[in-house]
Amino acid sequence: MALTDEARNAIAEEAWGVAEKIKPSAASLDANRAYPDDHLDALAGAGLAGLLVSPEYGGRGGDLTSLALTCEAVGWASGSTGLVFLMHLCGSATIGAKATPEQAKAWLAPAASGDSLATLAFSERATGAHFYMPEIKAERSNGSYVLNGKKSFVTSGGHADLYPVLVNAPGGDGLDLLVVQGDDKGVSFTGAWEGIGMTGNSSVEMVLDGVEIPADRLVGAEGDGQELVFNVVAPTFLIGLAAVNVGIARAALGDTIKHVKTRKNAGGVLAELPTVQTEIAEMTIAVEEAWALMMMAARAADAGDPAALPLVMQSKIGATEGAIDVTGRAMEACGGLAYSKRLDIERYWRDGRAGSVMAPTNEVLKQWVGKLHTGLPLF
Repeated sequence: MALTDEARNAIAEEAWGVAEKIKPSAASLDANRAYPDDHLDALAGAGLAGLLVSPEYGGRGGDLTSLALTCEAVGWASGSTGLVFLMHLCGSATIGAKATPEQAKAWLAPAASGDSLATLAFSERATGAHFYMPEIKAERSNGSYVLNGKKSFVTSGGHADLYPVLVNAPGGDGLDLLVVQGDDKGVSFTGAWEGIGMTGNSSVEMVLDGVEIPADRLVGAEGDGQELVFNVVAPTFLIGLAAVNVGIARAALGDTIKHVKTRKNAGGVLAELPTVQTEIAEMTIAVEEAWALMMMAARAADAGDPAALPLVMQSKIGATEGAIDVTGRAMEACGGLAYSKRLDIERYWRDGRAGSVMAPTNEVLKQWVGKLHTGLPLF
């Protein structure tokens, strides 16, 4: 049963309540490049870790619209936490789409309660933005699957418990999703996240060295991986990432308004300058445009609208480019202080530059949108 708008708004209100509590510590986490464990605990304590998990297993039974509203609030509080939280939701949604009752009990119930953290391990260095074309192949051995290779940019690497890994099926026909657990023999994580923004997301390399995965850790049937990627992972990730970036942009807008209303300048305050007023107007329009497109896409996808696919793609493009624009304008409006750590503006500016290059990159998405609108095949 679909959620009512009343239920969605109630979830959003809970998310904003948590966001208000965790936001004050976001700057410290960013400065120390610290993983947001406390933030995740707060979200789990509010029942939001199971947003996309069925109520049968302790979740909220949420949809893409409630995902958008929730991730906007978390992104407003902290870009790093927003990304980590989103990847947890993506991981649990992917498992939940085809989980057996045994898998759901073992994985989804702990993920919903916050006792277990999920993420995705899809990207590989050789495939770049085309994460849906892995090189790693699952090999059969004594009724199990054996994995060898490396996955790149694994958010929450070394912190998560459940890692749905995308690989080529052993028969060479299609893709498989296998759930690797962080404590499996042969699993390790190397490097450190050195990105300029979203500093606490622990996006590192996962090494799979002869990792033996029992057959009952396959999500769905062999060859179901591509369906899961495009029907579950893609809309969840794209809508969620759009929402995180709308949150970042909204935080930058709010802080900018607060600053220009109090910062003195030549006998007055910055807000009295026509150039600053124009910046505020442009920022406001950009935020509301990104929010409207995100919500339109989420609602269309929830309704099964055939027009949803390009809208979902466009929502990620619009929100991530909007975040770049809004945070850049915030830097201009707030001047030299925005370039320092005295304001959070520079953190928003750094965090807001990550989304456009996350796979699928905006360049790839624009090509896909163009193909969809001109009747050409995506691949």
